Amino acid sequence: MEIIRIKDYKNIEPLPELIATIGAFDGLHLGHQKLIERCLDSSLKSAVITFYPHPDSILKKLSDYPLLMPIEKKEEILEKMGIDYFIIFEFNKEFSMLKKDEFIQILHILNVKELVFGYDFRFGYKGEGSIKDLEKEFKIHEQNKYQIDNVRVSSTYIKELLSDGNIGLANTLLGREYSIRGKTFVGSKLGKSYGFPTANIDYENYYLPENGVYLVKVLMDGAMYYGMANIGHNPTFNFQNKLRFEVHIFDIKEEELYGKTLEVFFLKHLREEIKFKNLEELLNQLRFDKQECINLLNKISN
Repeated sequence: MEIIRIKDYKNIEPLPELIATIGAFDGLHLGHQKLIERCLDSSLKSAVITFYPHPDSILKKLSDYPLLMPIEKKEEILEKMGIDYFIIFEFNKEFSMLKKDEFIQILHILNVKELVFGYDFRFGYKGEGSIKDLEKEFKIHEQNKYQIDNVRVSSTYIKELLSDGNIGLANTLLGREYSIRGKTFVGSKLGKSYGFPTANIDYENYYLPENGVYLVKVLMDGAMYYGMANIGHNPTFNFQNKLRFEVHIFDIKEEELYGKTLEVFFLKHLREEIKFKNLEELLNQLRFDKQECINLLNKISN
């Protein structure tokens, strides 16, 4: 797959004849995958056209707009899917002001011949352009809205599920386990002194699921491990204003985690974050949580 990053939309080189789909594709969920698979079915070269940073971060003036998936993860997944070109336009205020005819002209310069869209696709300044505008210029393949159990699959809905701790359904709609990748940093080391060493992970602008404890698996140095994670403010000891994302990996020493980049995959939400009365109460709950994780893993393996 060739990755093409376009900073200046006024200076574009044409590509081979393309069939393309266009969007933010946050999460690359099953609905997005249907669009991409339609591109892959064509004899033309396939392309996914997206924007970086996410348009909402510019339009809503949110520099830390939370995402289900960073651009680097999209690159990895699209390459595995077999897309020929991943075209990334730099999204800024000037680009957001493009009229629909200007955007259509950009597609022509890129040599787009066919387009694949969901039924509600809009483009151009303030969404003035619709599929009807594109039908005059390109061959259009319109996909019906993708639903599971009469619910439309969307990035917004998946975020709602994560906020409710409904990891199972969120993972189903994504077509993969929701994951957060980040580099570890040294925290207070209180967990180690309690017998539960944890890796604090810099989650940057990932979308965080509901506060609480989760059964997870963790990719580190090419190997997969199981563990439990906590998202929260550490209300019992060492309260943090900013949400912390900590992972306790079974059978791994804390020192082995320093400076590592981990990818944490969410498997199940165990409980909400709790403020305990004392250390003994906290440790008893952590032991219970760990045993619950082990019991769940034994069920999975059997």
